[in-house]
Amino acid sequence: MTRPALPSHPPARFGIVDLFAGPGGLDIAATIMRDEGVESIGVEWDDATRATRAAAGLLTTDTKDVAELGPCDPEVVGATVLTGGPPCQSFSVAGSRKGHKALDDVLRLATRLADHEDEATFDTAWSEVKAETDAMSDDRTGFVLQPLRWIMEAKLKRGRPYDVVVLEQVPTVMPVWKHYVKILRRTGYAADAHVLHSEDFGVPQARRRAVLIAQYDPENVHRKVRFPEATHQRYRKGVERLAPVHGHQDGSLFPAPHDGGTLAPWVSMGDALRATRPDDFVMVSNYGSGGDPKKRGRRTSDDPAPTITGKVRRNRLFVLKEGDSGTKEDGEELERLTFEEAGLLQSFPAAYPWRSTDVAQQIGNAIPPRLSLHILSSALLREPPKEEWFDRLRDWEPSRRPVREGTAEGP
Repeated sequence: MTRPALPSHPPARFGIVDLFAGPGGLDIAATIMRDEGVESIGVEWDDATRATRAAAGLLTTDTKDVAELGPCDPEVVGATVLTGGPPCQSFSVAGSRKGHKALDDVLRLATRLADHEDEATFDTAWSEVKAETDAMSDDRTGFVLQPLRWIMEAKLKRGRPYDVVVLEQVPTVMPVWKHYVKILRRTGYAADAHVLHSEDFGVPQARRRAVLIAQYDPENVHRKVRFPEATHQRYRKGVERLAPVHGHQDGSLFPAPHDGGTLAPWVSMGDALRATRPDDFVMVSNYGSGGDPKKRGRRTSDDPAPTITGKVRRNRLFVLKEGDSGTKEDGEELERLTFEEAGLLQSFPAAYPWRSTDVAQQIGNAIPPRLSLHILSSALLREPPKEEWFDRLRDWEPSRRPVREGTAEGP
């Protein structure tokens, strides 16, 4: 039986190709925004993660490797928006000598890919850059250059630049994004990069992401680029949580911000996990504070979770009870977080269909979908997200139909 031909990117007002797409933290947000003409297709290498995407009904390219695709390939040639979160472990460890060397290499090689006016000179530069990154001991160093290659090839080879570019990663990538901003402005984009705090946007987790937003506007490259504005209180240790607003006395997962521009309280672990953990608890982190394993980080259920990583199942949970002196103390140990609960702390829907044996790593690597809604709304629509989108995200369920990777069938 002949396998059906794969479709090109679905026609849409905002057709996204999402590089290093992971389990779908950005793509599920695009699904929620479908009424605005947003569609997305992801490029993902890992088979287990692709299985999760397929179960969720997300469109995924047949070709797995970002390096083997480009803007002119039939599956993605119609895309008008480029997004991505390239792996960056090779230079994301603060204070690492090798990490700083890798960062310097990326900045130098990115410069060599800039300012080309024709396809031939760019191809020569890319060939030289690729040969150097292929020879490096850690091939992940070159991954962060792939979005820049796609951007340049869209303009020089496809003849149609991406209208919008959104890139995100851990904060240690900010020097790369700031360097990209300079390159993109010379390429015809209004661009900027900032670090966003996920709890500022109602995610029940303290997590920082370095985000670059670029919009093609060759006549106005130095204009201000709108980034999402915080809707919720930022978490700081020892700071009191704001009182609930607008009748959300139950601390519901997605309370609306105050009128008049003030902030809603942060969303806590207790809010997100109320259906499965109605009683107060304390989370003891797998990581030691200041490098000391004896000083484990501690958060109560009234706080947002610490950053969710691939080792989230190592965090320990205890009943939070009142001691004889009236102070709060640890009680009996509880079952550790389920994958569904870890996903909820990343703001994935409760019904998200996680697949395979490395689910914790998939969850830890993902961008929170709620944060993605804010970022995409600012980058594409240049306005705040609609409140009903968060209800759709909370209540989202996968399609009941089986979905083959690479097909356009979905919810």
